[in-house]
Amino acid sequence: MKLKFRTPAKINLGLFVLGKRDDGFHELETLFQMVSLYDQVELETAAAGEVTLECDAPGIPTDGTNLVVRAARMLQQTVPEAARQGCRIRLEKHIPAGAGLGGGSGNAACVLWGLNRLWDLQLERPALHEIAARLGSDIPFFLSAPQAVGRGRGERLTPLEPSEKMHLVIIFPRLTVPTAEVYRRLTLDLTTPPKTISILQKFFSQSDIAGLAAHLHNDLESVVLEGFPVVRQVRDALSALDAKGVLLSGSGSAVFGIFANRDQAERAFSRLQATDWDVFVAETVSRFAEFLPGELLDYP
Repeated sequence: MKLKFRTPAKINLGLFVLGKRDDGFHELETLFQMVSLYDQVELETAAAGEVTLECDAPGIPTDGTNLVVRAARMLQQTVPEAARQGCRIRLEKHIPAGAGLGGGSGNAACVLWGLNRLWDLQLERPALHEIAARLGSDIPFFLSAPQAVGRGRGERLTPLEPSEKMHLVIIFPRLTVPTAEVYRRLTLDLTTPPKTISILQKFFSQSDIAGLAAHLHNDLESVVLEGFPVVRQVRDALSALDAKGVLLSGSGSAVFGIFANRDQAERAFSRLQATDWDVFVAETVSRFAEFLPGELLDYP
């Protein structure tokens, strides 16, 4: 049996760092949004216990360090029925790695979802969420809803109703920003009033895209702009092309701009193609049906 499907990227429309936790992680509030930049995944049944990964992108590991392989093996180790199963995974990458766009997290989450169907495990979504949370902080989001508020490490999720479609240009300056280093450099001002995602959530729920774009915020952005000048160049380039709002996604290095409509996004994309950066036009995703086949949507 084979399954083929797409896995989306994400952006963070807001990211607030509230403090350091006892477990060494940071307490966050973030507004996740899936976007129409996709990797392609193919799953095929294999001999019991086998997990192999093929990937077309140079530099992407295909051994046990890859989140996709770890997801499949964790499923085998956690669910007795899965231990008797095997799979071959083929991954076609379009989402840049190390960009803050959640490509690897989305791959892992959707592979969990796909293997649940391929191996006929009949796991409900909460069980998949629990496995996903053990793999990484962003991974549960890709199993929850195309838009959600994340708290804690990002794994405690409140799904949201979709907002009006947003038209985006996303730029990856071909630079990997080390997430741990960004958090290490972050200085938390604990004397100011607590920050909150509620204003962004309000604009989002009202489909007030202009208000949302004007209030985009990422506490990690100033650290990245200071340490990596090319990210500032990318940000300035998008702002100069009349983006309504521009923001670093996650810990970077990708930056996105929200444009008034598809035509303006396409014009900005055309202007930016002469750069040495990877440039994408995308829009926000509202439903899982926009990228997952019915055979997955109809499964538990």
